[in-house]
Amino acid sequence: QREIWNDERWLVEQKFYGIYHVVDGQQRLTTCIILINEIVKFVRNLEENKDKDLDRIYLNSTRLSDIIEKYLLTIKPDSENQLITYNFGYEVDNPSYEYFKNCILNDNMQVGINETFYTLKLLKAKEFFAEEIAKVYKVKGYKEIEDIFFKLTQKMMFNLYDIDDDFNVFVAFETMNNRGKRLSTLELLKNRL
Repeated sequence: QREIWNDERWLVEQKFYGIYHVVDGQQRLTTCIILINEIVKFVRNLEENKDKDLDRIYLNSTRLSDIIEKYLLTIKPDSENQLITYNFGYEVDNPSYEYFKNCILNDNMQVGINETFYTLKLLKAKEFFAEEIAKVYKVKGYKEIEDIFFKLTQKMMFNLYDIDDDFNVFVAFETMNNRGKRLSTLELLKNRL
């Protein structure tokens, strides 16, 4: 379904990125991306880093600019208006799409972006992580922030299944979420939608 991707198409065609639709685990991935974003923002705003370029700020011996490109966003180098492409997001027609990009990842609270019950949860997660990262830093120092980032990016594991047709997507979701009892009607309906 490449025709529905606009800003992301160059990553597929020029950098050979893959496009995946998340069947199960969207909330986990969203939470991880928000946490990574807040860690990056915290490190970037430390007093000793305020006047430094992103290429001169390090987290676990990795430049912050490389972390941003790997986990959060990529800027197309030859684009006139610096095309920013997000490595993770929602479908364009999802009401949370603009909110996630602008308000959660970029702190750009624009008037006119629809807020929903779900977007308010995203904002609460962002605020929670920002507060907790500051507390951890104050109590345990920078090394603990590095440890959290390392565990988040190197120790967590996700299962990735490539599924070719819609029917098998439904079956996979139902199978992965069947924990010894039938799924509720609401869970089955959510799956089909």
